[in-house]
Amino acid sequence: MKRLLIFSFGIFLITMYSCKSTKLSENQNMEEKVFWINSTKLPYQGVGPMTCLQIQEGEEIEEGKWLNFFRNIEGFDYKPGNIYRIKVNVEQLPPHIPADASSLRYTLVEVISEQQDRTLRITDIFKIEKVGEIENPVGMGKSLTVEFNAAERGVFGFSGCNTFRGPITKLTETEIEFGNLMSTMMACPQMDMTLERTVTQALQKVKKFTFENRRLVLKDQEEKELLILLKVD
Repeated sequence: MKRLLIFSFGIFLITMYSCKSTKLSENQNMEEKVFWINSTKLPYQGVGPMTCLQIQEGEEIEEGKWLNFFRNIEGFDYKPGNIYRIKVNVEQLPPHIPADASSLRYTLVEVISEQQDRTLRITDIFKIEKVGEIENPVGMGKSLTVEFNAAERGVFGFSGCNTFRGPITKLTETEIEFGNLMSTMMACPQMDMTLERTVTQALQKVKKFTFENRRLVLKDQEEKELLILLKVD
């Protein structure tokens, strides 16, 4: 009887240890994370033209810190134009998976927040109504225009003589800043070249904006109006 009790107790310990080990192993293979998901996807070239999510971790979104995310998140219904904060389970898959497959599985746990990205509203083509003290400026017989692509953080336009393009380095609901603006090198009459310098210098000073009734007003740090733009129909 004593031997039977010792044997049974041994089996009980082995069983308990096995269950504990299995649970620990499962915990080691699963991790919970919180992601911010950007309002737009980025294009990339895979087996064909594709798009990927942009994510961040952390308590707050940091401008310019988005990372490309090439995996699928099971159970997540993504809608462009919205910024999400979500909680996901990240599971380490067992070995011997196909060579071109991910070793991690991402599964949605909870959508913590979902809100419309209001920075995207400036994505459009605008006519320059005023720059400095110059109203309805015209260069080379044409109106001056500025086009914003908030999703790709880019700006393009015609400044009176040449076309220009460059990055949007900061964009919130009330703030906007531009990086180095690259321009074509065409020579024009002096009057148009002077106008062009006025436009490009104004753009480099822009820090803030307001957008109401189709008018986008670009301002400096002290909120002095630098350019007034009218959305083109």
